[in-house]
Amino acid sequence: MSRLLETFRVGDAEIAALSDGAPDRSMETFFREFDAEGWAQALGLSSPSDPIPFNFGSFLIRSGADMVLVDSGFGTAGRETGAPGGGELPQRMQELGVGPTEVTAVVHTHLHPDHCGWDLDMAAEGQLSFSNATVYVHEKDVEHFMGQEQSQFTRTAQRVVPALRQADRLSTVDGEKAVTPSVTMVPTPGHTPGHCSVLVASGGEHLLITGDVAHHPKQFEHHDLVPAVDVDPEASVASRAKLAALAADRNALVTGGHWPILTTGHVRRVETGYVWEPA
Repeated sequence: MSRLLETFRVGDAEIAALSDGAPDRSMETFFREFDAEGWAQALGLSSPSDPIPFNFGSFLIRSGADMVLVDSGFGTAGRETGAPGGGELPQRMQELGVGPTEVTAVVHTHLHPDHCGWDLDMAAEGQLSFSNATVYVHEKDVEHFMGQEQSQFTRTAQRVVPALRQADRLSTVDGEKAVTPSVTMVPTPGHTPGHCSVLVASGGEHLLITGDVAHHPKQFEHHDLVPAVDVDPEASVASRAKLAALAADRNALVTGGHWPILTTGHVRRVETGYVWEPA
């Protein structure tokens, strides 16, 4: 079974990778317009139907007085998935000795239901889980998710956004945004219109949290591995190229919320493009 919690440091910042569910899943129908045997080979699989560890993860960044949560998992709905750790993000935080009211900011890479579910505690009559936190999300994602009919992809956001607005806890951003001195939102659209990745900088060291720009590290080598759910495939490819360049330029440690805990590495330039090197 995949690990559900691991901590590491980037400069003076302590980072905790937290799971809200860690199933094994097949990627057979995950990528669009790409030869299945080809991407299976790229991911190191013997067959496209082979299951791989697929985490639904968040990151808690502690630096000075700031306590920043990047994404908030499935929420109580995660308990219905049957996945190890499903719907247990508060429990993972408790294991770190952190209560939800200690979180000072929540940063959303985007508003899919597996990334904003714990903003509201549906087992507590839909109360805000992180009542003292400002919640940051790109304005284009708010427009996108609130402007559509209710579906499995929009239902959670359409509950979360009005509740955050009513509590005056929602802060929409347009472009790159420094949430704290150490945490910056970097627009990387494609998966959704307002998708953002997160750059952590502390003590001369850097960490890139990909969000859903890369569901698998090998996408940094194969930018044309585009998930079928991405709303803008061309922008998705461009965002992977943008993050690969940023990671290489900053010598950043790189990790992602859908990667097994703990998966980190570096992206290096080579003659043919980029290569992924596990840390």
